[in-house]
Amino acid sequence: MSIHVRPITIRRGSRDALDENLGGPLSSQESIDDTQSMRLRRLALRARVALLAMHFASWLSRKTGHGDGSIIGGRVALLISPKLIGVLARHLEIAVVSGTNGKTTTTRLLAEALGGTDEVATSQTGSNMHAGIVTALGRSAHYSRAVLEVDEGYLPQIIAELDPAVVVLLNLSRDQLDRVGEVRMIANRWRVALGDATGAVIANADDPLVVFAASSAARVHWVGMGGSWRLDAYHCPNCNGRITYDEVGWSCTCGFARPTRIPEIRGDLLILADGTHVTLDTQLPGAFNRSNLGAAAIAARCFGVAPEVAISKMSRVKEVAGRFARVRIGRSEVRLLLAKNPAGWSSLLDLARNDDSAVLIAINSRIADGFDPSWLFDVPFEQLRGRRVIACGERRFDLAVRLRHAEVDHTIGAVAAIDSLSTIDTPTIDVIANYTAFQDLRRDLEHPRDNRASTKLPAPDSATAPTPAPTTLMRVAPSTRDPLRIVVIYPDLLGTYGDTGNGIVLYNRARWRGIGAELLLLNADTELFVTGDIYVIGGGEDGPQVRAATQLREQKFQRVIDNGAVVFGVCAGYQILGNHFPGADGSIQQGIGLLDVTTDRSNSPRAVGELLGDVTVSSWKDRLGVLTGFENHASHTTLGPGVQALMNVRAGVGNGASRTDGAVQGRVIGSYLHGPALARNPALADLLLELATNEHLEPLDDHEEEALREERLFRLEIAK
Repeated sequence: MSIHVRPITIRRGSRDALDENLGGPLSSQESIDDTQSMRLRRLALRARVALLAMHFASWLSRKTGHGDGSIIGGRVALLISPKLIGVLARHLEIAVVSGTNGKTTTTRLLAEALGGTDEVATSQTGSNMHAGIVTALGRSAHYSRAVLEVDEGYLPQIIAELDPAVVVLLNLSRDQLDRVGEVRMIANRWRVALGDATGAVIANADDPLVVFAASSAARVHWVGMGGSWRLDAYHCPNCNGRITYDEVGWSCTCGFARPTRIPEIRGDLLILADGTHVTLDTQLPGAFNRSNLGAAAIAARCFGVAPEVAISKMSRVKEVAGRFARVRIGRSEVRLLLAKNPAGWSSLLDLARNDDSAVLIAINSRIADGFDPSWLFDVPFEQLRGRRVIACGERRFDLAVRLRHAEVDHTIGAVAAIDSLSTIDTPTIDVIANYTAFQDLRRDLEHPRDNRASTKLPAPDSATAPTPAPTTLMRVAPSTRDPLRIVVIYPDLLGTYGDTGNGIVLYNRARWRGIGAELLLLNADTELFVTGDIYVIGGGEDGPQVRAATQLREQKFQRVIDNGAVVFGVCAGYQILGNHFPGADGSIQQGIGLLDVTTDRSNSPRAVGELLGDVTVSSWKDRLGVLTGFENHASHTTLGPGVQALMNVRAGVGNGASRTDGAVQGRVIGSYLHGPALARNPALADLLLELATNEHLEPLDDHEEEALREERLFRLEIAK
């Protein structure tokens, strides 16, 4: 299909609900580019007061060194005038940009293409929720256009409130699952909202979830943006069938497929539908930034700016809100890189892996990051083998454990990345940090030591313990027994929460003891392997969970128990092992009946947070003691007479009202513990290995895991 994109005109849709705040409707003769004083006079008193309060709060935040003020200023303004977003957006041509990755960069690029920050209302800091959007719209009154970055969870609401002229959709993948929600839930919400959108939608044709969401829009312009991340789109959002990828795109047997005859980004070229080639000239590194540039060029065309003109303007951008900036610390040139989720990390590791730079990685887990860093086991840190790596941030112990299992030599640094940077003496350093760790470092580079936010969190005494190279520690004699077969069940369906890491942990802890081991990742299109020794089943979204349960019943998963295997299920995997569980619509779905438990939808708020409990199984109490992890579910599980709870809950929800978590029945264990559970609780991993091998295992040097355990218990204690 050929894509013809025409310039848009400003639409003055019905905004009667806003007339009260505006002080009455505006006549069609009023100019968009009125001066600020004229615009303020048009606003009702409440809106004018809100803007003045916003500017004062933002100024005060900057003056006191607490940030640029975009969030606090917007919050203050919205408290005074809750409808202020719509008030400020009236008479503006608005483009909104959303997606899991690349939205801050694409927003900056598109704003540059349309005239830059002097002519376009936009946030330069990545503030992408209501408060940040209000601040972007309210900083000046002379704009006729706005380019707004929008958090993917808030996009439906922003579309409804602003009726944007252009919506740019980049990608969808797992990110902040404890806040944003599961990926298919987001895609479904986008689909509903876009069905009512009247503007042009620029959508990534290479992301099946984006295509599913955007297909409901009336005016869609597809762009082939490329991308290698597929872990969230192996299965069709339209029918739950298997999506097939090949050199020309992707498709499903239900007919859902990649759009064709569309603009494509290939290497450093943007190839338009009519065959015209435009070079993607940019100073920003990586193929992902060329994709961002191409999407912005197509969006700019909707505003009447030719792609080659837009790209020429965008080529001036060297960094975006600190991303890709280079700074000098001592004798080292430091490159600052931001990554927030597995897909983003995978792209950035491609930039760093062939370099001789030291790599400092900083991980926090605040609201803006997501509280659960289980996703670290979805990141291919193995690419950093042979590099000097320093683990920093509030979750540096989680990161250190992940690096150990990736066999990456590393040391554990300080909470504040700046403190560890000053100890590295190499010509170049790559810093890769998630959101708040990145912002902390930027502030730390600008403010005196005693004003640094990143040093305010208390820490246990083991915070700066060095970590030897794991490969040196774990070399042992080769095994003489048959390999231990560890099987991860359907990671393509049940791999949303990093639980594949449980299989990795078991595999490594066997190898490190000289036990031969094989790790099998059994995807859903593969025949069930029934002669494994340990089976691990992870968490996933509702639709894939139902498919996994159906397939395991049909393939008679009971056979693995008959063969003497050990089974460990987490969250959705735990529920599948039971008698029944709720589907996406609340309907009862049959489990595989290996645990005498039933799971139903909970009427309580979703259980999201740290989960801590004391093991109840008498023969395991002394050995396991306390188990820790992270839960994220909306169910309650009832235990039947044939099972025993895994633990009594001290903090969190677990099974629900019983104040227990998990269940144990013979060699089958279930729990709501993410983390991954076996990375945070190595004694539980060793118990599973001993059950499978019938051997007593000698202890390993688990000082990193013990530091992680101590840090998690410490945080829970100070949170009380």
